[in-house]
Amino acid sequence: MASKVKYTPTEAGSLGLGSAGSQSSTSAALTGMFCAITALADTTFSVLTPEDSAHISSIPGGTLPAGVTIYGRWTAITPSGAIIAYNG
Repeated sequence: MASKVKYTPTEAGSLGLGSAGSQSSTSAALTGMFCAITALADTTFSVLTPEDSAHISSIPGGTLPAGVTIYGRWTAITPSGAIIAYNG
């Protein structure tokens, strides 16, 4: 069976730290490939599209609290509050 691991641990850490760049938004739609999302304010998402539709596409409880970073792989994000979306 093929591995789903896309990055070595070192590469994954670098991506999470923004070495591939980032985009910020307070309400505008973002598209691309994102590996982490940090909420700068309490945020909900009207769009949070995972790379693989078999994985979670919403935040349990509905709100990502300010200061929290989540990791995964998303292709589209539309937040209601300020976020940084890390490319990867």
